Amino acid sequence: MGVLIIFIAMVLVAAVAASVLIHTAGILQQKASSTGTTTIRQVSSGIIETQILGYDSAHPTEAGGVSLLAIFVSPNAGNSAIDLGNVSLTLTVGGVTAVLVYNSSVFADISHGGSTNIFGISAWNNLSTAKGNPTSFGVLVTFDPQHSMVASYPVMSAGDQAAIVVNVTNTFGTNITQNAQVTGQVTPQNGAQAIIDFTAPVDFVTHVVQLQ
Repeated sequence: MGVLIIFIAMVLVAAVAASVLIHTAGILQQKASSTGTTTIRQVSSGIIETQILGYDSAHPTEAGGVSLLAIFVSPNAGNSAIDLGNVSLTLTVGGVTAVLVYNSSVFADISHGGSTNIFGISAWNNLSTAKGNPTSFGVLVTFDPQHSMVASYPVMSAGDQAAIVVNVTNTFGTNITQNAQVTGQVTPQNGAQAIIDFTAPVDFVTHVVQLQ
């Protein structure tokens, strides 16, 4: 009789242990699934840089340097929307690092009317040295079929494109010269950053320079 009681007790203990293990495994599986989903969302969301253009206003161009930057960005594939008003831009030029934020007075939308010279738009005057604002960047809307981007709330939806515009001279007190190294990142509230990393060409032969 005693042996039977011990056997039954062992069976009950084993059953309880198995139940605990199954419950724990279920919790771990849920956590792993949640972590995987979060990781995928983080990797597939965020902001991407598509190209970077610079403007050299000097005559001849060889004598000058890039004074304006246009960093073209789009939402990453998994992102529903990105508010450029809440994005921060970090740039390092000539060993000096600046953190820039959006200035709503520096906004232009050419997504429907177009432009023959994106660097000649009057809104960029608000980034000039005379206006101050050395820690500001502006936004140029280039593709926005849903009209979702306005100066006070520049929200990019999936498929939209815009450029973050920086007055290099105003921010750093100098231009980006030939063969200069520039690094940085565009950081959204959520998701992946867009990485900036280029070396300026050895020679500037046109006013508009492809940098990245």
